[in-house]
Amino acid sequence: MSRQKRKKDAQCDAIGAQFGHTISRLRHAGKLSLGDLSEQSGVAKSMISQIEKNESNPTLATITRLSRALGTSVEAILAGRPNGSALVQKSARQDIPLIESEDGLCTLRIIGWIETVEYVQWYDFTAQIGGKLESSAHPDGSIENLSVLEGELQITIGNESWTAKAGETLRYHADRDHSITNIGQTKARATMVNILALNIAS
Repeated sequence: MSRQKRKKDAQCDAIGAQFGHTISRLRHAGKLSLGDLSEQSGVAKSMISQIEKNESNPTLATITRLSRALGTSVEAILAGRPNGSALVQKSARQDIPLIESEDGLCTLRIIGWIETVEYVQWYDFTAQIGGKLESSAHPDGSIENLSVLEGELQITIGNESWTAKAGETLRYHADRDHSITNIGQTKARATMVNILALNIAS
C-alpha cells in the first residue's frame, strides 16, 4: 500500500516539475514577466512563481488559464515523452505559441523546441505591409539568422540597415536593440533562428 502511494507521489511530482519548467520556458520565450502572465491569465503572480518552482499543485482551471495565455493547449503543455519513443513531440498548429508585435502587423510562431529555448530560438515570422517588429537586446554574443521566404525585409540596428529579399539570409549581432520591417509591397515571411549567448567576438 505504501509503495503505491510513494509511486503515485513521485509521478505527480515529476509531472508538476515538468509543467512548471515548461511554463517558465514559454514565459521567457514570449518575453513575459510574472506580472505580464498574471495579467493575461488571471492567475496570481505568486501562484505562477510557485508553479514554476514546483511548490504548488495547480488546479485544472489554473493550468487551462496559463496554457491559453501562453498560446498553447493543456495537452501540449503536459505532454511527456513516451518510453522508448524516438518522437520527442508533435505539435498541432493551434498548439504552437503565437506572439504579435505591438503594431499588430507581425507575428512570431514559436516552432523551436521549448527545451532548448534558452540557447536556440526558432520562429516562423510573418509581417504585413509596413509591419515592424522591435526587439530588445538578447544576451551578449547572440546571433540572429533571418532567412526570407517571401517579400522583402529590412533589419535595423542602431544607425545601420540591411535588406533581404526572398531566398536571401541575413545574420547579425542581436545583442543590441534591433528591428525588422516589411518594406515590400506584399506580405513578408521568414524563418528566424536566434542563437543565444555564444560570446562570439565582434
